Amino acid sequence: MKGLSVFFAATFFLGTLAQAGWGWDKQRFHSAKSPQVEQRVTSPSYCFDAGWEFSGYLSGYWPEDNRRSNELGGGVALSYFLGHNFGFEAAYALHGGANSEQIGKFNAVYRFPLGGECCSTIAPYVFGGPGVISSGSSEMLWNVGGGLDFRLESWGCIGMFADFSYNWVDQGLPDFTQFRAGFKVPF
Repeated sequence: MKGLSVFFAATFFLGTLAQAGWGWDKQRFHSAKSPQVEQRVTSPSYCFDAGWEFSGYLSGYWPEDNRRSNELGGGVALSYFLGHNFGFEAAYALHGGANSEQIGKFNAVYRFPLGGECCSTIAPYVFGGPGVISSGSSEMLWNVGGGLDFRLESWGCIGMFADFSYNWVDQGLPDFTQFRAGFKVPF
């Protein structure tokens, strides 16, 4: 019975607050504002603007040759974007195991911020370029891929991303697929 009384008291209290709007003056909030206030309240987000980005990620490596094993690892990347769409990325990843694979890439990146150049926090992207893989011997590779970048505007546009790429190795080592998921910090 005591629990039921507490439940009804809490429901009454929350209902009273909801009707009062938690002290929120709805008319004042939705009424017209001066241009200075309007500018501050609705300032657009430029999370996908030009500049540098640092990334850290977990990575998976899946070779097409059954004699080599799938490996997990991680890496870092440094990107520079010339505008909100086009940029370059240098990335390094290490996949562990008995024969560790080291992968270095230099990619051109083109992203498509949903919502245009301002006010967007989600951007699909495509990338591709040359690289090198080392596992006892070094081989050149070419890769192409795509992914999704999600930014948290309230955290200064720090974001999360996930992408995949298919990698063609020139000779010796097998072609492989790589998956990355991690964070991005613009600076």
